[in-house]
Amino acid sequence: MIKKGGIQFFGLLLTVLGATIGDRLLKFIVHQSQFNASARIGWRFFAFERFHNPGIAFGVPIPIWIVLPLTLIFLIVLAIWVFRQRENQPLTHIAIAAITLGALSNAFDRTTLGYTIDYIRVLDSIINIADILVIAGIATLVFRKK
Repeated sequence: MIKKGGIQFFGLLLTVLGATIGDRLLKFIVHQSQFNASARIGWRFFAFERFHNPGIAFGVPIPIWIVLPLTLIFLIVLAIWVFRQRENQPLTHIAIAAITLGALSNAFDRTTLGYTIDYIRVLDSIINIADILVIAGIATLVFRKK
């Protein structure tokens, strides 16, 4: 069990914050560098590779004019749900932080660039750390013990 005031809680929170900073840093490096979009560092099914994703996670093609409002609505619904739950479960707070920071990182890309910068190839998809944060946060909320 994670105690809110405990070192585990702060360790997980720092991990989520560090992952978000790492995501922004990697996106900056990939975007600013001359890293060729067709270049791949790694193996066929797991590699570092630049991809401009106009859709959502795993390259699902949804137009930006739909994705940005849905992101905002999703975050508002999440905030309302959290407020109504009034849970004091630290793991829930970590999951919500991961979802929120991941969603905001990708929304920032979509707003400023018109696409998200993905850079981790896993099998046939290219994702980023923000996608992983959102997926991990949602999975944590769905499968958590009450």
